[in-house]
Amino acid sequence: MTRKAGDGSTTVLTGTTGETMRVLVVGEAATWLSGLQVALQTEANATPPVLRHVDDVTVQDWLWLRELPSRRALVLEESVARTPAVDSLCTMAAECVPPVPVIVVGDAGFPDEIIRWLQAGVAACLPWPNSVARIRSVFDLAFSGGRFVPEEALSALLVLWRQEAMGEALPLSRLPVFPLGGDKATQLAESALLGISQRQYEILALLSRGLSIKTICQQLVISEGTAKTHVSALYRRLGARNRGEAIYIAAQRGARHLFET
Repeated sequence: MTRKAGDGSTTVLTGTTGETMRVLVVGEAATWLSGLQVALQTEANATPPVLRHVDDVTVQDWLWLRELPSRRALVLEESVARTPAVDSLCTMAAECVPPVPVIVVGDAGFPDEIIRWLQAGVAACLPWPNSVARIRSVFDLAFSGGRFVPEEALSALLVLWRQEAMGEALPLSRLPVFPLGGDKATQLAESALLGISQRQYEILALLSRGLSIKTICQQLVISEGTAKTHVSALYRRLGARNRGEAIYIAAQRGARHLFET
């Protein structure tokens, strides 16, 4: 394995096939960039990945992606995918020959966000953290022209689509709480104010309602292990030791809408 010298934004992992996997990562991805690098480092006889991390995509970056032979992917940090830039990035990626798959990595998005990304041309929405095997399989699917939506998000989408198609109000216990209701912009602003992710904001809102971990799992269509991981991360972000402290800290920091949803 070798690494290019320079600004540290490009890592080259050598292999034996001669073909290169070029992955252009866009956004503030420092928290998961190294994990992505490890996940895409396959066996010695597999495609060796080349990761290049940038804040903005330039002409030179597109030329780099177009170099052949290669398997190429454009990976967007979730915050980048929420900007209007996602449309132009997906359009330009589709115009490459062969087309470059666009993958969004981060916390699971709200259903309307996922629909928006799919409509823009995003090939996959990859929650983070995730297993090495799943990351590799999602990239392989995207390279083959397929699309991937995480099962927890897909379950929520199916419930919401069924509700809309049938014109019926499903019991609260069967509805995933995303979005939580109310103004989305306010929710995003409050999660940013607290320094937590959208999924952590959702969980904090449910904790503030007195729901158990088991019920939260049902509401968000996630496993108990995943829920506990999010709760632990939430407490660390807020500097809280338990549910009560987390709610108190959020209130002290001005999260008013959180308790109204």
